[in-house]
Amino acid sequence: MKIALLSRWFWEENRRFGAEGGPVRQLAEAVAARGHEVVVLSQSPETRKLRKDKIGELETWLTPRDKKRSFVVGWRDKLAKKTYHYRKLHTDAHALDDFLKRRGPFDVLWAQTESPDGLIAGFAKQLGINVPPILVQIQALRYRFEKGAPVFTDKPALMLAFRQATRIIANSEMIAGYLGAYTGPSLPPDELAAKVRVTYPNLSRQFVEAAMEDPNHVEPRVDRVLFLGALNQGKGAMVFLKALPKTEMSKRSAVFAVIGDFTEDNKVFAQRWEAQKEATRVATLGARIEYLGKVSPEEVIRQIRLAQAVVVPSLFDAFNRGLTEALLLGRPVVTTDRVGAAALIHAHQCGIVVPPNDPDTLGHAIDAVTSPLVPFAHNAAHIGPQLVPEFTPEAIAARMEHNLARAAGLLTHPEGLEPLHTPYEEEEVQEVYEQEPEQEQKQEPEA
Repeated sequence: MKIALLSRWFWEENRRFGAEGGPVRQLAEAVAARGHEVVVLSQSPETRKLRKDKIGELETWLTPRDKKRSFVVGWRDKLAKKTYHYRKLHTDAHALDDFLKRRGPFDVLWAQTESPDGLIAGFAKQLGINVPPILVQIQALRYRFEKGAPVFTDKPALMLAFRQATRIIANSEMIAGYLGAYTGPSLPPDELAAKVRVTYPNLSRQFVEAAMEDPNHVEPRVDRVLFLGALNQGKGAMVFLKALPKTEMSKRSAVFAVIGDFTEDNKVFAQRWEAQKEATRVATLGARIEYLGKVSPEEVIRQIRLAQAVVVPSLFDAFNRGLTEALLLGRPVVTTDRVGAAALIHAHQCGIVVPPNDPDTLGHAIDAVTSPLVPFAHNAAHIGPQLVPEFTPEAIAARMEHNLARAAGLLTHPEGLEPLHTPYEEEEVQEVYEQEPEQEQKQEPEA
């Protein structure tokens, strides 16, 4: 197959992970290694010109950069509500058209996230541009917080991408359930199940190789707990700090390590974070809290191995590779039921899943998961190496190859249908557009 990959993550990850690239690039290379031609359309922050680069076996075309009308508009951007303006969509759709004409014809267009990549692909097709069959791989849903709960704000983009795509890949069962809530009333269950498939994202080879080593060759330190995420409201960093004084561990000489840095320009949250740090320090004088900031992938691996348990208290996360990395490295995890990868915790009994934004329950769970009386650490140490083959770039590439061939119409034999189940009540998945973006930025989760 000749595959066009439209991915806003590709170049960003390439910069972050260096010569070896990140999970997205490694997956694209693994698909190409299966005998396919993969041409990547991505954005380079360093240039405003359309150019092409050779990156390994992949040829990458870079779209023009425009600060006011960038190819990628984040949900925190003031222009987020205007993402769907026709002028910008026309610009991006015709840039895609030019790319397809220069490098085509293609058997399938692989858009790696529904907004903006899937939105642009769907809009181009709606305009009558000669777009090949579309596969949309959903890696995240755009949302904002209202009273500590996620409210999804990308329904128009999602619906357009869903209607125009031949196949939708969700990165977790939870996200597939949300798709059912979004589109269920408009499609028969069989058609919905035939269009949506769940494929977990791959991990980078650094973590895969580390996970293949003996998980016990670095002994975890007793009473050491690691927060793995980012310093923003969505990743539950504030909830983690509030939970620490409620743990029995904090009354001993425990160590709580925090990996992550601020990812948003949110001065209100930064002020609240500093105040909570001081309040937590006073309330946990017997313990020590280490703020490690943003660290390299190698240091993440080392910190996971040193920890007795890893905490991922996200208020919402479509999947969360960090959780999976901790499991593969043999450490039990505490997470919330709004994290897509929590399904692995349930399946293998290697951690505890709690409600989001609940410091009391989170504190009790941290004590419980580190107790020698429970089997979570033992289960994680044994299940980690067994899960490694399921998350390699090569394993996920084989699944993506099947789905890409399905989308391209190259596979026609029937396949089993799996019904989609919505994880939460449909009324929680709402469409909210009345508020101005400036007001949206002020939303904070309530304790």
